[in-house]
Amino acid sequence: MGERRHICMLLDHAFPPDLRVENEARTLADAGYHVTIVAIDPDDRGHEQLSEHITVYRARVSRQIRNKARGLAASLPLFDWILRRVLYDLHKTRSIDAFHAHDLYLFGAALRAGRRFDVPVVGDMHENWVHALKHYKWSTTPPGKWVVNLKKWERLEVGWAREVDRLIVVIDEMAERITEQLTSDGSDIAHVVTVPNTIQRHVFEGWSTSKPEDMPAGRPVLLYTGGMDLHRGLEDPVRAMPAVCEAHPDAQLVLVGDGAVRAELEALSASLGLSSSVHFLGWKEQETVRGYMEAATIGLIPHRKTMHTDHTIPHKLFHYMHAGLPCVVSNCKPLERIVTAESCGLVYPSGDSDALASILIKLASDQDEMRRMANVGRSAVQERWNWEATSKALVSLYHGLFAS
Repeated sequence: MGERRHICMLLDHAFPPDLRVENEARTLADAGYHVTIVAIDPDDRGHEQLSEHITVYRARVSRQIRNKARGLAASLPLFDWILRRVLYDLHKTRSIDAFHAHDLYLFGAALRAGRRFDVPVVGDMHENWVHALKHYKWSTTPPGKWVVNLKKWERLEVGWAREVDRLIVVIDEMAERITEQLTSDGSDIAHVVTVPNTIQRHVFEGWSTSKPEDMPAGRPVLLYTGGMDLHRGLEDPVRAMPAVCEAHPDAQLVLVGDGAVRAELEALSASLGLSSSVHFLGWKEQETVRGYMEAATIGLIPHRKTMHTDHTIPHKLFHYMHAGLPCVVSNCKPLERIVTAESCGLVYPSGDSDALASILIKLASDQDEMRRMANVGRSAVQERWNWEATSKALVSLYHGLFAS
């Protein structure tokens, strides 16, 4: 390949950690590229060399300004102003050959920078951002809901997605949705590439399997790990627990994570008298999460079924499968498709806590079925749903981009 091409990734939060971004950066470095990750956050760590060919450049910006830039990206180019000097300085130090924007709200800044330096732009849609705005607490309550212009976001999604040189999405359902939008006027689109949120097996296998001290012992544990926002649907398992506990008095619901609705969930749990069977453990270091999964009985992903969750896929599904957890998920399209096809869990209708309770009661009583699901789920990750297999599309994307 000769001299390594330089890919500049734009990210609007502290890094590390971010599994997807790190997976992509390491894969591209291994494929012969140099990657600089510009992380926008009040992170007080200095610039960092993650490996020989991965540099983390931290643009320190107050969280308040950064969050406003994210919400106003459709109407006010704050990210452009924040990134302009950082990117110009980087380009002087080491010429940038491509910009890679992580999430829709950074596409505008990346496209302007791409035009300025005459280099291609890759857009990476981590989620269905426009529809996510209809469910995040900050964008649906004052003052956020007064300034988030959904109609403009809908127009920009199509415009920016068409304008980038390559568009990455995390699941086939999103590829189908965005392709349908982009071709509605008869355009011929061939730049959409699916790179799923799968896991690097050797990385996950390197995480500790030690059982955490705050994990309930000797009891069936229903586990959720991750953020606590409206679209996560976490009220479903909380509301299901009275019936589950009636059938399995020692059952425990463990929620590892934090977010905007945690206080509401804790209040709901208290109102249902679940203080001894529902546990909110807060955020944990990434490397400890495997220990919680290894000590659990069933993995939960109760996402609300929306246009947002029907077009994304969380890492935790593949973490659960690798850890040998039967997966109980809501009927969001990608979750239902994968869990059903792999026969590694069960699906319930989103929002129906009674149906969820029935599934959990039945599954927790069938040890043979749980073992079968655990085995097939683990095998599916080993054979298909792993980063080593699915990241080939990312490398092919960049090889093709620089060859054109």
